Parts: sequence; C-alpha cells; structure tokens
Amino acid sequence: MTIRVDELNGAAVQSHLDALAQLLLDAHASGMALCLAAPLSRDGARAAYNTAAERLTPGERLLLAAFDGDELVGAVQLDRAEAGNGRHRAEVRRLVVRADRRGAGVGRALMEAIVEAARGLGLRLLWLSTHEGTDADRIYGRLGWSRAGVIPDYAELPTGELAANAFYFLRL
Repeated sequence: MTIRVDELNGAAVQSHLDALAQLLLDAHASGMALCLAAPLSRDGARAAYNTAAERLTPGERLLLAAFDGDELVGAVQLDRAEAGNGRHRAEVRRLVVRADRRGAGVGRALMEAIVEAARGLGLRLLWLSTHEGTDADRIYGRLGWSRAGVIPDYAELPTGELAANAFYFLRL
C-alpha cells in the first residue's frame, strides 16, 4: 500500500463526498464522535463535509485526504486560529481513517502531512483533542506530540456517554 496525501479544495471535497462521509460513519461506529452528535446519518456526514468544504480557505483552513491509488482512505483538517494574537497556531481536527485501513500507517501519513503543511504556512504551534484512552489518544504521543492534560466529561460519545478528552500540542 502506497499512501499519497493531497490537499482538497471545495470541488475535490464534492467529488469525494461519499468516501469522506463514510470516514465519519466508520468513526461513529467505532465510538469516535468527531464533534458530531449521534445518531449520525449518511446525510449528516455528507453535510459535515459540505460545511468543511465551504470554509476551506488557503492558508487558513485546509483539508488533506489520504489516497491508496484512487481510493480515499483517510482525511484530516487544519484550522488556523482567527484571534489576532493566535495567528501562529492552528487546531488539527477530524483525523479519520477508514475502518479497514486503521493500523496501516494512514493516520501517521496524514499527521506528518498536516505538520508539514502547517510549517509551510509559518505556523509555530498545533493543538488537538481526542477522547481519552482511545487508540487515537495513544498515537499522538508516539508521533512526538505533548499531552497538555485531560478535561473530564468534555464530549458526548455516539453512545450518549460523556467522555474525557485529552489535549495535545506540538511546537513546530
């Protein structure tokens, strides 16, 4: 498997909308909320990426997608801070990998690509959050990110339970 990571513009998001939506549905099925309330329908997942596509702005909001050949197998977003005193930082959001491709290096490739994109934008700090105790929680430390702490009852899981979120940062 050779993974290629490409930045998607709004038109490219539209052309891959079903595959992107499936990533969110897979994530919900495995217990990851990704800021989306349950139950998540295919239309709801498509709407989430339609909203993301509308907000894409070069240098401000990016969406990267991982491809194995022509098949979209993962995605991640970068949102630069809007605050005047925070333009040096951005949030990494919605790292998602298709269920049948998890553990094969797709997430690592996406995270490495988003870090390089951030460096190219002159950013100096990235941050993200994830549900505590999950596979996603464990990967960030292995990728060199520092854990800042945990906030209890931060997010509602697709099951309706409240989950603690771990917050990570990476200085560039």
